Amino acid sequence: MGEENFSRLHYCFAAGYSFPQYCVDKGIRRPLFVLNKSSEWFLREVHAQFQYDRRLTAHFCFVDGDDDGEVISIGERILGTVLRVKGPSAMNNDRFDKIIFLTKETPDISSDNIIPFVDLEKFFVQRTYVDIPLLNFLQRHPKVKMILTTNFPRIERYRGGAAFGLKLWNAVKLRRALIEDEDDEIKTPFDDLGYTNEEVIELITTDKSKLNPDGTTSLIDDDNPLKQIVNGKRKTAYQPATYRNKIYFFGPCHYFGRNAPFDKTIESYLQKIINENNLPYLVENNGQAFSERTQDMFYNLNALNPEPDDIIFFHVWRMRSNNDVIPLLDISDAFDPPYDYREIFCTRNHVNERGYEALAKKYFNYLKKNNFFRDIEFKYPAPPVPYFHRYGIPPQHEQGGSESFTYADLREELDAYKQTLREKKLPVGAIVMNCNPFTFGHRALVEYAAAQVVKLYVFVVEEDKSIFPFADRIELVKQGVKDLANVEVLPSGKFIISQRTFSGYFSKEELQDAVVDSSEDVEIFGREIAPTLGITVRFAGEEPTDNVTRQYNETMREILPRYGVEFREIPRKEIGGEPISASSVREALKRGDFDRIKELVPPATLKYLRGLKDSRLGKDNDSSERRNENL
Repeated sequence: MGEENFSRLHYCFAAGYSFPQYCVDKGIRRPLFVLNKSSEWFLREVHAQFQYDRRLTAHFCFVDGDDDGEVISIGERILGTVLRVKGPSAMNNDRFDKIIFLTKETPDISSDNIIPFVDLEKFFVQRTYVDIPLLNFLQRHPKVKMILTTNFPRIERYRGGAAFGLKLWNAVKLRRALIEDEDDEIKTPFDDLGYTNEEVIELITTDKSKLNPDGTTSLIDDDNPLKQIVNGKRKTAYQPATYRNKIYFFGPCHYFGRNAPFDKTIESYLQKIINENNLPYLVENNGQAFSERTQDMFYNLNALNPEPDDIIFFHVWRMRSNNDVIPLLDISDAFDPPYDYREIFCTRNHVNERGYEALAKKYFNYLKKNNFFRDIEFKYPAPPVPYFHRYGIPPQHEQGGSESFTYADLREELDAYKQTLREKKLPVGAIVMNCNPFTFGHRALVEYAAAQVVKLYVFVVEEDKSIFPFADRIELVKQGVKDLANVEVLPSGKFIISQRTFSGYFSKEELQDAVVDSSEDVEIFGREIAPTLGITVRFAGEEPTDNVTRQYNETMREILPRYGVEFREIPRKEIGGEPISASSVREALKRGDFDRIKELVPPATLKYLRGLKDSRLGKDNDSSERRNENL
């Protein structure tokens, strides 16, 4: 399997579509992935997806491997797992409902039970770049007309083209050579177009993009006469003062117009042709100077708020299957005779202004032939069910981004009005606690928070990875706050500080010097949990000693306000100048120092701890029933 084949799947992974999701979509419950030994690096990536997504388990085998099983260490620094990979005999195991080949060759076995790589790749690309993001966009803007382009004329298409292409400069090397060429001795493919070497340097220099706060990407402005990048977009020449609709171009370097001045791009040539045909359209260049970052185009498209009957050209590299969902324009033959490819290709795999003019004519003829300029509606099918994570687009930007709001000119006034409404809302608070065990410090935090809100929810971490069982911990919390009428104690479930959402919390001792990522846990709380209960503020105690918990607090402070949830961090209760902590209680329990424990915990917790037969930490042999009797 070549690198190019795997790279297409890499694009899909970057866009948010994974093998676990593929298996769910296809109803595959027990997949077996088949690879060659030379593709072990790709196995690591696929295995990682199933490590992070626990909805189902995958198995792997090498088609050229050892039937007894081969042991592979998978990403020691990240995953720390060892994987036993079977050989060819695993393919005959009826435990698997589908065998998915990540190899070019497919052995002659039951056809109903296998998925060849070519079918897998077609599905991934179609689902990743059409079925989900573009159809969701078109569902929000049903009267917009969209065209896909997925290929580009290749120089190898023409007789002698491959040999000619090898003679062309790589753009980076050409630029370096021209900079060092003080006497203008180097001849370039741009000479017959009338450009000086200094101008050629400008034309072939890769432009820079920047990531904006709303997730979109834009070009860095450049007032060079050849470049003309204004407000993050490249200028299009010949734009009319009045128009009825727009034609947008979203894509990489050939849509941006690399190697050509701003007035000789596809967009500028197309605008000129449209003007000559008296059509009321304005062409806009949304091309970006990037490579292998297809997901950025989806961000930018989602931030668009087009009008009915606007036309959008969207370029997706290497879609190999014929797409029957959105109109697909094949431009692979755009330079066929009467054009001379030797006058069009200027650097390896890139063209000059002559090529862009030929492409503009191709685009215009396609639009005219297929009635895009007429008032007709294009019917697009409904998209698949949205996924939790889709193409790196946060939910707050998914409907087109805040800047595409219909009343953008009233944004400031609207925000002020919404703030007055928030002030009328009764505050509801939340605290998440492990309580291992419940202490006076926990009690102080609950008392403070309960006094600030009309209702307080206390979530007790349900994951049973603490010294004291969850059933005992939550009962101790309930006993410790039962006198506070507006407090309700709830289990955290699998979605608040769990092994699934924040596994690092349960390995804090090993991660004190590490940077931990708890954003998924906080995002779920802000997006899913808080609005369900009307929670408007989350409380937490300051963390002076635990680096993992301190980072968790910082993540809450950054993310929760995006969902309208205020974060308040309050000082920890102290005794003798030291913060009360559950770890202090556990240390005292090791020593059997109940005089010290009495200072740190409420009566219910003290009674529970005294009732333990063996007070040595981690060696409690009492049954759960006996412990509950002591509460």
